[in-house]
Amino acid sequence: MIRRSPGFTMIEVLVSMLVLGTGAMAMIMLQLQALRSSRDNALQSRAVMMAVELAELRSEYRAAGSPGEDPYLLEFEAGGNAPGQGDCSNVRCAPQTFAREAIAGWLTRLSNDFPDARVAVCRDSRAPATVAGDWACTAGGTGPVYIKLGWRGAPRFDTGGAPVERPQLAMFIGY
Repeated sequence: MIRRSPGFTMIEVLVSMLVLGTGAMAMIMLQLQALRSSRDNALQSRAVMMAVELAELRSEYRAAGSPGEDPYLLEFEAGGNAPGQGDCSNVRCAPQTFAREAIAGWLTRLSNDFPDARVAVCRDSRAPATVAGDWACTAGGTGPVYIKLGWRGAPRFDTGGAPVERPQLAMFIGY
């Protein structure tokens, strides 16, 4: 007869280690997902704030009754050349110069805050539900103006380093 000693068998110890290890791994994965989600939400919130800022700048420019083409209709991809900034800090400058300076500062912040950022501010007369599907814009002279923002690594459209295929944010900003 085999005498049984008090304590745990090797199998019991291994099974308990497996259960504890699986639980710990699940907790680590949950924490990583929470961090990733927090980062993605912060980027999305920042994108909305930047879009609103550009819409307000454009609205002020248009309210001033500035003549000529709307300088806020633009396309830009990170890595491209942002328009040069003027110097309106100490002197009064024309609305066009102020708009160019405001756009250059906005594009610089966009490039700094978003990985491989891309933006298009354009007239697009398609149905609002289809505007966010791609970067294309219709060339209507009086159609609604949308801002389309995208960046690499966005939660819904992570391209794994490939160019951003479609906007993560499309927002109506006026006519």
